[in-house]
Amino acid sequence: RGDEQQRARVAAEWDAAMCSVGMAYIVGHGVPPEVIQSLHELALRFFTAPRESKMRYCLNKGYGAGGYVPQGVEAVARSAGNSGAPPDLVENFVFSHRGDPALESVPVPAEPPQFQGAVEQYWDAMVALLHTLMRLSATALSLPDDHFEQCFAQPVTHLRLGYYAAIPAVPEAAAADGAMRYGAHTDYTGFTILRQDPAVGGLEAQTADGSWHGVPSRAGALLVNAGDLIQVWTNDRWRSPPHRVVNPPPERAQLGRLSLVFFTGPADDTLVDALPSTHG
Repeated sequence: RGDEQQRARVAAEWDAAMCSVGMAYIVGHGVPPEVIQSLHELALRFFTAPRESKMRYCLNKGYGAGGYVPQGVEAVARSAGNSGAPPDLVENFVFSHRGDPALESVPVPAEPPQFQGAVEQYWDAMVALLHTLMRLSATALSLPDDHFEQCFAQPVTHLRLGYYAAIPAVPEAAAADGAMRYGAHTDYTGFTILRQDPAVGGLEAQTADGSWHGVPSRAGALLVNAGDLIQVWTNDRWRSPPHRVVNPPPERAQLGRLSLVFFTGPADDTLVDALPSTHG
């Protein structure tokens, strides 16, 4: 919404963040705080309900099929080649197609009763933000503002609600085999828009020199990182950063942690080739 000079400054900052780390905090993003807070609170109510009520929405098809996935199933570090990685200390609910039960076969939780509406509101806000991010990216890459419009007219998006229960609730054997809340990995496609838990940290990102750095939540900010497809599309100009969620220190081990993760990508028929401004 700024003038040409302001837009150029923000685009340069975005380019610098994506080149160096592949991750950036964004503020002034336009997502209403009440939309974020509503989904956060309702998701917490869902995850802290008895296991039997959550398992009604489990498809028993592993992670990626959608619906509820209990702890002990997902081992995300295996996607990065670590075939022996133990299961992550996390449970998930994954929505696709805006969470509309008429558009997908995955059951939508009936409890809490406002859950469905909160998912739809959050989804709409994230898609609007995604279009802004793609216009910003086009400017940062010296491309026309509308360069990505066609391939993101019907983006492929998923909402992952990830809940990391208190560590004492985990069987001792799981913690003993090196399990962490979420193993080291990269995301696969476009930008990931993350709303971190405002009270409980643990997210770390790996920089190009191989060192790990804490990425704490910031009030009012969302965190965006590039996925593997973005790195390929920009001919390695922008990074898809490895990241993980480490276990909390003992004095905070009894605190649960909730992440709202919105995965994005272009339509499936998009040709992904090195963008013109990224050719060497």
